[in-house]
This record gives sequence, structure tokens and C-alpha cells, in this order.
Amino acid sequence: MFATIRRYQGKPGQTDETIRRVQKGLIPILIKQPGFVSYHAIDAGKDVAISVSIYKDRAAADAGNQAAAAWVKQNLADLIGAADVTVGEVRAAAKA
Repeated sequence: MFATIRRYQGKPGQTDETIRRVQKGLIPILIKQPGFVSYHAIDAGKDVAISVSIYKDRAAADAGNQAAAAWVKQNLADLIGAADVTVGEVRAAAKA
């Protein structure tokens, strides 16, 4: 599995609107991506949003990242700055 972690600095007071747009527009796109496993959007406080996406393999992660980047550019550029993106292989995991 591969994970992508994105950190965004948003404009003051815009986290709720950012998350609303993500739920309505981005998540439906990601769910349809081959190899998609999960997506989590996190309100980290101080107008910072973090997302964690999990994919079955690197190719799926790369494709999902391209789709997400294009969507964010078109739909969130007015609310957030450029993403700090980290992609890597999941080496340990646990589930309840």
C-alpha cells in the first residue's frame, strides 16, 4: 500500500468550506480511482487541513494524486495555498 499526505494552509476561517467542497467534489472522484483504499480529511487547527489517502500500489497513488491535484487547482485555489505533499510506502499498519 502507498499513502499520500497533503498539508494545506487555508485562508482564515475557510476550513469548513474547504471540507464541504472536498466532500461534495473530490471524494466522489477519488472513490472511483482504481486502487483507491481510503481518504481522510483532517482539521489540524489554525486554518490547516491535512488529507491522508491510501492506495493499493504506487501507480494507483500517482494516478489518484494527479486527479486530486487537478481538482484542487480548479475548485480550491481561492481557499487554500499550494499543498505540501508526501508519498510513501506504508510499512506498518493496524486496524481496530
